Amino acid sequence: MHVEYTTDGMKHILDTKKYLLIVDVEHTCTEDGSIPPDMREIIELGAVLVCAKSFDVISEFNSLVSPIIHPILSDFCIELTGINQEQISQAQPFSAVFERFIAWLPSSTTDYVFCSWGAYDLDQINIDCNHHNLDEFSPTMKLNLKKGFAKSQRIKPQVGMRKAFELKGLELAGKHHRSLADVQNIVKLLPYIFLQTEKQ
Repeated sequence: MHVEYTTDGMKHILDTKKYLLIVDVEHTCTEDGSIPPDMREIIELGAVLVCAKSFDVISEFNSLVSPIIHPILSDFCIELTGINQEQISQAQPFSAVFERFIAWLPSSTTDYVFCSWGAYDLDQINIDCNHHNLDEFSPTMKLNLKKGFAKSQRIKPQVGMRKAFELKGLELAGKHHRSLADVQNIVKLLPYIFLQTEKQ
């Protein structure tokens, strides 16, 4: 379903959807780019289900994921995310984590819109689905909050989440590049994307 990144388009989402599903993933990475994009694997999946009317968090999902193609994390990846090798080695593989994630979602896919900061998170989920021979994850509606923020705030180019916080005078909580902390922080930007004002 096509999204209009306009005031009316954003209002239509709030009027017609029960929830905003905000998702963030962290993936295997190296400083030299030796892992190509199509070989990256999710190492953490975090999400919050937010009431579309109030922006209140209804439920949270978070899980580390054990990669199978490149099971050993690079020092760069460990430094960036703060996730260590022992944690990853003890985690479930993507297939098991994704099954729990799907079970956690609202039963009706039309009740929510899939939201992420940028368009990459859904791409990465489907890269992992492909690695594990799972069906493609295809939400009925997806929203790029990074684009939505740029449109509502009338800024170019689009900015990262940290920069968006700076522009609105907000402070990040938790560790950046940890999935649950990132989605919890993104919730604080929703009023600026959908209402273009600070939540009262």
